Amino acid sequence: MKKIILWVVIGVLSVALAGCLVPADKYNKLEENYKLLQEKYSACQKQATDAEKQKTDLLAVQQQSKATYDQFMNQLKKEISEGQVAIQQYENKLTVQVAEKIFFDSGKATLKPGGKEVLKKVAAVIKGLSDKMVRVEGHTDNVKIAPALRRSYPTNWELSAARATTVVRFLQDAGGVPPTMLMAAAFSEYDPIAPNDTPANKQKNRRIEIVLQNKDVLKRVEAPPAPAPAVKETPAKTEAPAPATKETPAKKEEPTTTPAPKPAPKPAPKPAPKPAPTK
Repeated sequence: MKKIILWVVIGVLSVALAGCLVPADKYNKLEENYKLLQEKYSACQKQATDAEKQKTDLLAVQQQSKATYDQFMNQLKKEISEGQVAIQQYENKLTVQVAEKIFFDSGKATLKPGGKEVLKKVAAVIKGLSDKMVRVEGHTDNVKIAPALRRSYPTNWELSAARATTVVRFLQDAGGVPPTMLMAAAFSEYDPIAPNDTPANKQKNRRIEIVLQNKDVLKRVEAPPAPAPAVKETPAKTEAPAPATKETPAKKEEPTTTPAPKPAPKPAPKPAPKPAPTK
């Protein structure tokens, strides 16, 4: 009886173990799916980490931009209240617009004392912003240069360029702004902020703009596009030259030889007649 029970237990265990076994191909498939799920999970985790970092960086940039804006507002409070300076903030770009009459006399590119004082205040704010690029832009109205000044400034291009360069040099020399942060740009009369139809609007267009922008943004904008991948040209198939046909040499005509005429057979000599018997 004990033997029968033992064999029954062994049979039940065998059946149970057989049900737990998985074929090799099915096990390999399950393992591949598991690895794919692990890779997707890791990629999702990386995307979430990158998104969180971008969010943190963006908040830091926004906070810094707001702090810079507030500094300019405090430094140039008097000029802003008098309408001589305007400050604009758009995303990561901050622009300080300064009226021409603060910096320069009409048709001139020499800084006035009041303009120097304004630039010293501007330099005090921007010289510590090592992650920024400072672009000084010169703008004019559409009035042509007076004949007496054309020797120095033939057109508004030269005048706007000279004014922008003068401001850049003052920011570097007197304001202590690192030269690697500075650049000058001339727009002449071709970037107005108002129609040049009234004296008031022309006065608005005669201005200097000091534009602050993040260096990394400027690099992305100015970076040349990546060259397109070279397309491998498949060489044209060259057709194999047709095999040269061997010319069969013309058969030489053998000279026809006419056989020499055979000599006519000599007639056989007739036998001599026998002498008749004598009677």
